[in-house]
Amino acid sequence: MNQERPNEAIAKQIVERVMGIQLEHADTIGGVDYISIDGTVALEVTAVTDGEKQGARAALARSEAKGSPTRLQGCWLVFASDTQARMKTFVQRVQPAIAALEFAGETYFDDQHAMVQVIEKGDLSHVYLPLLRAGVERATHGPHPDGPADPDHVHRMWVSPGSGGSVSGSDESLGRLMKVLNEKSDNPTKLRESGAEQCHLFVWLNDDTSYNIVRPLSREATTWADGGWGLPTTEPQLDPAISHLWVVHERSRLGWLWDGDRWQELRDL
Repeated sequence: MNQERPNEAIAKQIVERVMGIQLEHADTIGGVDYISIDGTVALEVTAVTDGEKQGARAALARSEAKGSPTRLQGCWLVFASDTQARMKTFVQRVQPAIAALEFAGETYFDDQHAMVQVIEKGDLSHVYLPLLRAGVERATHGPHPDGPADPDHVHRMWVSPGSGGSVSGSDESLGRLMKVLNEKSDNPTKLRESGAEQCHLFVWLNDDTSYNIVRPLSREATTWADGGWGLPTTEPQLDPAISHLWVVHERSRLGWLWDGDRWQELRDL
């Protein structure tokens, strides 16, 4: 029997709690992951990730572990693209540039403003250029709350890898997710062969999923609701074998459930 993976077990627990049913592990030789005791409900669990992002994050983790000998005057939150090359030396290249930014008296960096300054050969072009070359999009100085009272505190960069994306709302993110899912023909095949009346596909998203897909669920986003970032308003273009679609973010535990007729919001999972 194929071993039950941790993310499968968690997905099973979520579906059981929301639906009020009991599921049993059924993937013996490559079949559907779970079947209800009465055989009427089948559940298949999958994940949508971007291999390029996953590799970049792993490289960044190695760079952060190595660190930089350059000292900072304060802590910084640094936003950078997570699909760029050379992430294995990101900290070693960026921390000295952030220190130069501090020395120039700056507490904020924005790549669009910096690009204009570099093109116009502004006074801080030599400071901005290394950050632009390293793929930094924004950087913000964050004073340590304890200030000088904490002599053991070491100021550092907190890197938030990601990419701005170009989607306009949840419907477009859903459309991009459907495009990826419809390339995974094994999921509907397993559900169809289960013979169950209800066939549920549970999709995990995470920080290695394309930002264009994951943006609506990666963090609490109630302020986006009026701008198209709430529940999707369109029906998902699913294979006929799939009756229910679950989309949940591993970290935020925010999600959506399509029950065949309408979407509902999932929270506190």
